[in-house]
Amino acid sequence: MQSSLNLQAPGLDFLPANPVELITTYTGMNSFLLCYIQCNMNPLCRTFVSDIVLPSSVCRLYEGSLGTGTIVKSSSLTSRVGGLYYYPSLYDVYNQICDLHVLASNRYLICVDNVWQCPKTTFWNNSMCLNQVYYGDTCTMDEACRQDIGLQCSSDCQKCICNSTASWNNASCVIGQTVCPSSKPPDPCVAAYWPLDGNANDLANTHDGILVGNLSFVVGYIDRAIQCSGTAYINVSYIDFYRRSFTVEFWFYINNHMSGHIGLIGECMNSTIHECLHLGLQNGSKPYMGFFSDDSAGSTIIANYQWYHVAFVYNNTIRQRQIYVNGLLENITLSGSLSPTGYLGQSGQVTICKVIPWLSSFTAYIDQIYVTQRAKTANEILNDATLIAYYSFDCGSIFDSSPNLL
Repeated sequence: MQSSLNLQAPGLDFLPANPVELITTYTGMNSFLLCYIQCNMNPLCRTFVSDIVLPSSVCRLYEGSLGTGTIVKSSSLTSRVGGLYYYPSLYDVYNQICDLHVLASNRYLICVDNVWQCPKTTFWNNSMCLNQVYYGDTCTMDEACRQDIGLQCSSDCQKCICNSTASWNNASCVIGQTVCPSSKPPDPCVAAYWPLDGNANDLANTHDGILVGNLSFVVGYIDRAIQCSGTAYINVSYIDFYRRSFTVEFWFYINNHMSGHIGLIGECMNSTIHECLHLGLQNGSKPYMGFFSDDSAGSTIIANYQWYHVAFVYNNTIRQRQIYVNGLLENITLSGSLSPTGYLGQSGQVTICKVIPWLSSFTAYIDQIYVTQRAKTANEILNDATLIAYYSFDCGSIFDSSPNLL
């Protein structure tokens, strides 16, 4: 069995997800069939473009499949795009001893140390060799990401990212190079961002909130903020914190203290230990986080009529919680002392201005909520809390590169 061909209409071209996917370019090849054969014989090739018009006839081979790139209109009416579809049965000898005498059945693999393996820039998904993916794409292992350009798979948010010392420049991970603010991509591990500027829309994902009760918007820390009052709150669809690291940070302002716990943000599957995430104020005064009956508290006594930045951090790898107020670490719960299994909630809605089972009535403002599915560093949180604006003017940019996006 061989790969099958998906042939596009004339007059089209192919743009790969990344320029590094171009394998080679043949000039003077004025045969579509020859171009197809070249791609079919190359274990890396998934897509080819052939333009047979002389004297500029060309054949380009790409690693990426049709679904990973973009089909666009070509300036040449004779340009055609072809894509190869591979099947699991083509990889039956994966991880077996190489038999070079039956190369025809194994030409979709390469022989490494006398064992059939996936070609470079592809990975084994327990069924076949697939294209490695790029920055921000979903992954389950490092091998699924384009490691040749510096990407690795985040175990927290399961997205391909650069390591902590590098930045993505829309082509590769770079160290010590300027990345223009206008082209710097957002953190792929951000699960939700609610600026709360007159609505509960999520600007990072699809977790738009639904207003419940008599909620209103007031002047916030940045632009507008939500005013929590009485039993009014925001409902948001489930966000996966299950056995994951995460950081939840926001600005808040208390108008009146209550004797009971104040629930600011929560997600509760059951009122059972490890299954109810609650973030708020203990007895109306100190920052407080927990997974139900195993809680941690900060030390700052929150005053009325003052904006505070608070960050609740959980590192699932070492089972560690941290609470920051205005960028400074207040509490660190050491590994193994609490929640040895991590957070176990696998359903339930996220609530803003309300935490089950804390039902105290209070008045407060909340603004600029970020949910990130990784444990942010102390430096990142300090920047989030204290950096008002940052204009690098790199590449002629006048964009604010601070978290406030002024």
